[in-house]
Amino acid sequence: MRPAFAIVGACALFVFFALAASAGKARADAWQPLRDDPVIHEGLTAFSVGRMIHLRCPDISGRMLRTMGFLESLVDRAETLGFTRAEIRAYIDNDADQRRYREITEAYFAARGADIDDPAGVCRVGRDEIAAGSAIGRLLRGG
Repeated sequence: MRPAFAIVGACALFVFFALAASAGKARADAWQPLRDDPVIHEGLTAFSVGRMIHLRCPDISGRMLRTMGFLESLVDRAETLGFTRAEIRAYIDNDADQRRYREITEAYFAARGADIDDPAGVCRVGRDEIAAGSAIGRLLRGG
């Protein structure tokens, strides 16, 4: 089941990351509206945490169609803020923002008493999210 998830996950990332042949370089400060938008920030956080759970917990998998729809809704939101798909791709590909979301994800687990290198703790957080029906939990199944 994992290989199928990886393929669909890669497709979901492709949909979100741009779909533009030539991604123009946007200036980092031009992305501040994306960073400041609560819908985009919370959505990318939910995706990042959910992906970490999927990658680190063998008992939990992702709901791929739901995840792809969720990511497309974030792209739509970014477009309503005036960003093109090429600009969205540049934002997502930005190393600084990737590091920032990695830190946010690690802090999310730490706040729940889990380390991302401990599969049992990651699985516990995943089961809690699924049971709570949170935005993260709705992207996952199993547990």
